[in-house]
Amino acid sequence: MQLVLHAVVCAQEPLTVCALAGLLNLTSARVNAALKPLWSILRVSNSDVEDRVSTLHASFPDYMLNSSRSGSFACDANAHNATLAKLCFERIERHIPQFNICNLPSSYLFDTEVTGIDEDVKRHVPLDLLYACQYWAAHLELGAWQNQEDQVDSLHGFLSERLLLWMEVLNLTGRIDKGVIQVNKATSWLQTKHHHENTMLLARDARRFVTLFATSPVSKSTPHIYVSMLASWPPAQPIAHCYTHRSAGLVLVKGLEATERQLSLLTMTPAGSQVRCVACSPNGAYITAGTADKRVLIWDAVTCQLTIDPIQAHTNAVTAIAISPDSTQVCSASNDWTICVWDIQSGAGIAGPLKAHSSRVWSVDYSPDGRWLSSGSYDGTVCIWSTSDWRMKGEPLGNRDDRVMSVAFSPSGTLLAAASESDIYLWDPFAGQIISGPLKGHTGLIRTLTFLPDERHIVSGSFDCTIFVWDVTHAKLVAGPLRGHSETVSAVAVSPDGRLLVSASVDGTMRTWNTSTWQTHSVFRHTGVVRSVRFLPDGSRLVSGSIDGNMRTWEVPDVPIGQVMDGQSLAHEDWVRCVSFSSCGSYIVSGSSDLTVRVWNMQAGQPTCTTLTGHNAYVLSVGFSLDSSHIYSVSMDRMVYVWERRSGKLEYTIGPIDTDGDYDPWYQEFWPAVFLYDNKRVVCGSRSGRIYVWKDGKQTHELTGHDKAVYSIAVSPDGLTFASGADGGKLMMWDASTGAQLRSVSEAHADCIYSIAYSHDGALLASGSYDMTIRLWNTHTGQPIGDPLRGHGGGVRCVAFSSQGDKLVSGSDDRTIRIWDVESRTSIAVLEGHTGYVLSVTFSPNGAYAVSGSADTMIRVWNAPTSSSAHDIQQSRSLNWKIDKDGWVRDSRDHLLFWVPPDLRGALLMPQNTMLMSRQCKAELELTNAKIGNEWEACYRPL
Repeated sequence: MQLVLHAVVCAQEPLTVCALAGLLNLTSARVNAALKPLWSILRVSNSDVEDRVSTLHASFPDYMLNSSRSGSFACDANAHNATLAKLCFERIERHIPQFNICNLPSSYLFDTEVTGIDEDVKRHVPLDLLYACQYWAAHLELGAWQNQEDQVDSLHGFLSERLLLWMEVLNLTGRIDKGVIQVNKATSWLQTKHHHENTMLLARDARRFVTLFATSPVSKSTPHIYVSMLASWPPAQPIAHCYTHRSAGLVLVKGLEATERQLSLLTMTPAGSQVRCVACSPNGAYITAGTADKRVLIWDAVTCQLTIDPIQAHTNAVTAIAISPDSTQVCSASNDWTICVWDIQSGAGIAGPLKAHSSRVWSVDYSPDGRWLSSGSYDGTVCIWSTSDWRMKGEPLGNRDDRVMSVAFSPSGTLLAAASESDIYLWDPFAGQIISGPLKGHTGLIRTLTFLPDERHIVSGSFDCTIFVWDVTHAKLVAGPLRGHSETVSAVAVSPDGRLLVSASVDGTMRTWNTSTWQTHSVFRHTGVVRSVRFLPDGSRLVSGSIDGNMRTWEVPDVPIGQVMDGQSLAHEDWVRCVSFSSCGSYIVSGSSDLTVRVWNMQAGQPTCTTLTGHNAYVLSVGFSLDSSHIYSVSMDRMVYVWERRSGKLEYTIGPIDTDGDYDPWYQEFWPAVFLYDNKRVVCGSRSGRIYVWKDGKQTHELTGHDKAVYSIAVSPDGLTFASGADGGKLMMWDASTGAQLRSVSEAHADCIYSIAYSHDGALLASGSYDMTIRLWNTHTGQPIGDPLRGHGGGVRCVAFSSQGDKLVSGSDDRTIRIWDVESRTSIAVLEGHTGYVLSVTFSPNGAYAVSGSADTMIRVWNAPTSSSAHDIQQSRSLNWKIDKDGWVRDSRDHLLFWVPPDLRGALLMPQNTMLMSRQCKAELELTNAKIGNEWEACYRPL
């Protein structure tokens, strides 16, 4: 009787007699017999068809838990919760079957597509099993076992033997988000236990496994716990050690052992637009983000589910966000020059729009006591706002001459740091006086500031790609410049205990730094520019926002301080901006934002690489001499480098090339310049619209005709003419010798012409535009050939003809490559695999292959289909799979073959790929003998 009574008192929710019997491993008759004498104090309510047992009076559990009042009937809550945790584990363990509990027929289907799934779940998941799966972690957390070893052993046994079954139950009943909460509780509970390193490693890996599954589209199909998650889990990880030996016929992911994984990535949550800023609530409950499409989003920090509908916050992009110290308010700032304050639970407006700035507001920060809000703006001022009446305190601080891109209160709230251009000023925020500064050292705008918890140090990140650490008391530099990022440092944040600093960058990476030694601790890689990063209050996780449209959460790796988690490879580490084949077809040359040129020898089965270094700016264009003996490269700083291919020796340079002195960094990133190796001529465009021709280091022509920036230039194969495309859609053709205008089409496109290319006989010209179309032109008449080629869903960045002139390849911001039949002007293939903009494409000399370079840092070599071979591919099951936007590998019948984790997608060799040059190495799916679809039950053998 006592066991039953104590179970009723300590249960997390009322249970039926049947469920109590199942959980306690008793017969229903024994439970009924135990309950009968207790009818005066217990209630049986008619709910959910079956009667549930609960206490009659709300005060009764308090009575039972007080031994001085209840005497021998007293319930020791600590002891009985420990008992219930053990009973939960045992109930899960004795369930039959231990695998595919609802007899799901096929892994090709989403759970919702299975006929009668709701009835099957009700029939196969009894209430006692569901209770055990929902609440074992709560009882573990509340319980105190007599033997700590037994506690930890029970948890270890569950995680190593029943985790996948437990996930099945929660996923089929729509409660997998609660599973994330439970594994977090278990991991936190383990941290209080000592000398159980193996179990802690297992628990952390289980947390990664469950969180990734629960917060990803793969959770829509329960069989893919095994078919996809287990098959793709790194072999060296504890979950793989525990479960893969029971598998048979899983999809084989070739290269999984060597592929660099981002295991620290817990969740990747789409935001629907570029994520410009993120913040975490001090109570650890919420994550918020501001987006380029003017919204504020609020998620549950554990499940990453939106807690309310997106707030339509501003009339322009949200640039900064902060949460009040009491976790009740969200403050957002915008390019619309205003600040707004919202209720974090309801999304209701509290204050604003607050108007005082005369330009975009870049930064907001609450004082530690929550009484004040600071804001920094491009107008050069800092404003202090009272959070009681939302009025500005005094006059704005600052001189209005310098841009303020970051503000930060000190931990005590007595200091306010403001980044003004490349300097830092420390203010008394209430007296409005400068206490210290300027702190000088950066050579570029300071984008981000944060104080360390000791209040003695402040950290700054800059457009100059460096991080500085300053002693506030003595106004001096104590560490830095810290180098590691290759582009602007967009955000810095410090862990709550002050031991780690995290920095985010436009280069697509985040780095953590040991604040004792200021050495890099670990590296995290995004697929896009990282705009913002924050630690969650427990210090175990990071939150980041990127222009790739995702909010991510990361586990802070448990790596010894000083050990750098950064994979090494020969591949590029930043955008691959240009690629080119040698005339013999044996080599590919590539140029990148990582300032390197790389030469790939394609003669072996695997490409080998030679790296050429020397550039001081992004490499925008590369090519070979006709005999393939030399390589040239053009960089963003208007320099041309010429290298001997075999030795890699730099032979000579040309430049910097003067283009009317108009140097704009954003334009220069897309500067069009063509180098003609044989006669050492350079043809280049400019932001003003002028075109310049240089030979032997001297300017020979300055050509006018465009009235807007020139974004693309191509020279005809015979070198006699060249073409140019500009912002606004104007296309022009020129005589290369005299500079005379040959053709001019004012509205060739409806938007900027990003790319142009000549056919190898010079008779055709192709132009690709931001208007998402491609046009073909007759170079002799200047007339268009047919209608625009449509198909891309983003701006067309690059175009190139095959040497035979029968095919055209294009690459786009939509991350796809298309092969077009020139004669019919139809798309014959869509090549998908890149996870970033496709920046450069070209054909091999024989037209059999195409190579592409992308903002995802990768180079892919593709089979280039003809019209007939495209049909053959459609008929081939082995070649006809694609990955959709959610990561599902689907065949021509739309079956769910496999789900690819986000961190593996960029390294995956697609069916049409012959080679992949990636810093992650590469992975390849082998589906031929996999037990999937109607055979999926054969892929796993349970205990």
